Amino acid sequence: MEANRVLEHFALARFRACLFWIVSIILGLPLHGKSFSDPSQTPGSAAQPPNDADKFVRDVLHNEVDAEIHDQSLWSYQVRKVEEGREKLFTVCQTKEGEIERLVAINGKPLSGQEVQAEDQRVQNLVGHPNQMWQKQKKQHEDAEQGRNLLRVFPEAFRFQYDGTEGSLVRLKFRPNPKFRPSGRPEQVFHSLEGTLLLDGRARRLVAINGKLTREVKFVGGLLGHLDKGGTFTVQQQEVGPGYWQTTLMRVQMNGKALFFKTIAIQDDETYSDFRLVPESTSLQHAAELVTGDGYRSASLK
Repeated sequence: MEANRVLEHFALARFRACLFWIVSIILGLPLHGKSFSDPSQTPGSAAQPPNDADKFVRDVLHNEVDAEIHDQSLWSYQVRKVEEGREKLFTVCQTKEGEIERLVAINGKPLSGQEVQAEDQRVQNLVGHPNQMWQKQKKQHEDAEQGRNLLRVFPEAFRFQYDGTEGSLVRLKFRPNPKFRPSGRPEQVFHSLEGTLLLDGRARRLVAINGKLTREVKFVGGLLGHLDKGGTFTVQQQEVGPGYWQTTLMRVQMNGKALFFKTIAIQDDETYSDFRLVPESTSLQHAAELVTGDGYRSASLK
C-alpha cells in the first residue's frame, strides 16, 4: 500500500509538472527583449487596422523571436506571486551564470529575523554550488527555445481578425486554424485556444494576449489526464526602457484531472515590476548581495 501511495504521488507530481510546463511554454513570451522595429514595415499610425491580419501577426511574432535571440541584457526586478492564497514578494537578479531569487515578504509583511537568516543562507548555498545554477539555467534555455518554436507556429495554428483598437494599439481576435495539425502535447493545447491579441504596430511588439480553452484537452486519449474546457490565461508585457520590453503580468487558471483521477488546479498569478538594467559583468555573488541588501529590500516593500 505504501509503495502504491509513493507511486501515485510521484505520477501526480510528474503530471502536474507536465501541465505547468505546457502552459508555461504556451505563454512563453520572452522575459526580456529589445525592439528591432523597422518604420518602413509598420503602419503609418500605430492603431491603423492591418490590411492582412494574418501577415500583421506573423510580422510581429517574428520580431518577438528576433528580439529575444539578439538581446543579451541582464536585469534585476521584483516578482509578486499569489500562491495558495498567500502573496509572496521576491527580488531577482540575473547574471550570465544564472539568476538569484530571494523571498522578501509574505502578505505584505517583511520576513522575521529567523526567516531572513534562513533565506540569506539559502541564497549563499546557491552561490556556493554554481552547478545547480547551471542546471537551472540550462533548463530555462531549453524552455525558452521551446517557447520560441511555439511563437513561430502561432501564425499557422490560428486565424486572426481585426477587432478594433485600444488607444494606439491594435486588437485582434484569434481562433484555431482548422487546417493546422498539432504535432505534440503543447501544440495540442495550443490549438484548443481562442482569445485576443493586443499589438503595438509601430514597435511591432506583442503587448497582451488573453486566451481560453474552448474544449477539453485529453492527453493520450485521456489516459494521462486532461485539461477542462474554460481554462484561461492572461499575459502582458510593456516597454520598461528605450527599446526594452519585459513581461509584467501573467495569470493562469486551468483545471483538470491527472493519473488516478487526481484533480489538478493550476492558478498562477505573477506581477513583475521595478526593472533595472544590470551590468554584464555581474557575478552570482554580486547578485546575491543585491537581492539581500537592505537598500533594495526596503525599496521593494514600498
